[in-house]
Amino acid sequence: MKTNGMKKNSKKIIIILIIVILAGGFIGFNVINANRLEAAGGVDRSALPVHWIYPSRQTIVSRVSARGNVELRERTIVFPETQAQIVSVHVSVGDVVAVGDLLITYDDSVLDTLRDHLAEARLMLRQAELGLQATRIAPSNTEILAAENQIEQARTNIANIEAQVDQVDLQIRQMQDNILTAQNSMANIESLFNSGVATRLELDNAIDAVSRLEDQLALTQSQRDTAALGLPLAQESERLAAAQLDAIRTRNAQPAAVNQAQMQQVSIDQATLRISQIERDIADFEREERATVAGTVLAIHVTEGEFSAAGRPLMEIADVSSDNLVIVVHVPENDAANIVVGQNVGISGGALGGHIYDGYIQMIHPIAAPRQIGGNLETVLTVEIAVEGSERLRAGYTVDADIVTRISEHSLVVPLMSTLSAGGGVNFVFVIEDDTTLARRDIIIGDFSDMYVEVDGLGDEEMVIINPTPQMYPGMSVRPIQSNQVGAGQIVQVEQASQDEPTDQESDS
Repeated sequence: MKTNGMKKNSKKIIIILIIVILAGGFIGFNVINANRLEAAGGVDRSALPVHWIYPSRQTIVSRVSARGNVELRERTIVFPETQAQIVSVHVSVGDVVAVGDLLITYDDSVLDTLRDHLAEARLMLRQAELGLQATRIAPSNTEILAAENQIEQARTNIANIEAQVDQVDLQIRQMQDNILTAQNSMANIESLFNSGVATRLELDNAIDAVSRLEDQLALTQSQRDTAALGLPLAQESERLAAAQLDAIRTRNAQPAAVNQAQMQQVSIDQATLRISQIERDIADFEREERATVAGTVLAIHVTEGEFSAAGRPLMEIADVSSDNLVIVVHVPENDAANIVVGQNVGISGGALGGHIYDGYIQMIHPIAAPRQIGGNLETVLTVEIAVEGSERLRAGYTVDADIVTRISEHSLVVPLMSTLSAGGGVNFVFVIEDDTTLARRDIIIGDFSDMYVEVDGLGDEEMVIINPTPQMYPGMSVRPIQSNQVGAGQIVQVEQASQDEPTDQESDS
């Protein structure tokens, strides 16, 4: 019996001990949890830690970047004053010339041809004058036969000249076909070169082939023009001979021969006009070309031995100093609305050795146009930028233009990485309320500057989350950690602590 009583007492003791242990654990848990909340300044240490920052006031500088080339404002293209064979080219590419410097010397043997034509025209004038005198003299068989022979000779000359011109015209057409074929081949090779398939040597050979064919065509056209010069003279000789024959035959049919006299007077007038034209051509013939502007020779399009041709340039001359340079860039149409004349521009590029030169927008072309940029066809607006005093700039350089479109001072900004998009053009940030929960603030985004963005819809004292995640939501409890922005792209994290919370050193100790 005593044994059973002892067993019952043992069970009661064990039950009491269990109850005491459970009660102690419950009390201990509450004490620990209370200490944890107290140590966090009333914030649950298990809450999500988030970094925040106050919005700041900064000057926002908006820019549009574009790439372009340095070009010459003005260049002079030298065209020939005379159509003749070139004997000497007195300058080379890169030479600096002054006004009046000798550029090209021509072969003046063409003057001999002009003088021969002048002598023939004067002979025709003399024949017309003699014909006028003969209108009142009865014709003879000898006169008629001589006039008929002159007609036949003139017709033979016309036929020979026309045949020669036709033959040269055929050669010209064949050359034009050859040039077209060579140009098509050059275009194909240029396309392959741009695609990386063809080599620069293949492209240069194709360009040289086109140039040689064009030179041959110019020479042949000059020969054709020279041959054709005699055709009007031969036709005029035929007409005058026919008129003279008619005048001889009808001399007695008209008592006073008034009509014949008038016809001979017309021939005299025509011959006189022809003489004046040839004399003017002789007077206008230039044995040489001289520079009309000062500058540097940029290109020479002819070589010694070629024939100059009307409308075909001889060379190009331009002032290559910075005063004659302009930077031409192409701004995408999406940025065009922000571009105005007078905006400041920073100019940089690999060829400028790290220097950034100041410029300003001088001209905006009135019409946008499509342009191949990279592999895409984009509509762009051409903008001209003036730069002064840049000794490093050279025509043909590729440069980058940083156009300042707007400067907004004392703008409220937040880090760009703190913004989120809700779609439909709606942007927002998360801020921390006084109870350490998140709240959403819809904002209007303005200009960008480096890692910051101008915003509207926030107060200066709002605690903005720096790195929000899609998992965050309004009302979510967080543990704030303040971040101080000390430099562009550099953030120093400083954890916010209550006065009662021990520092790291105190905790370690």
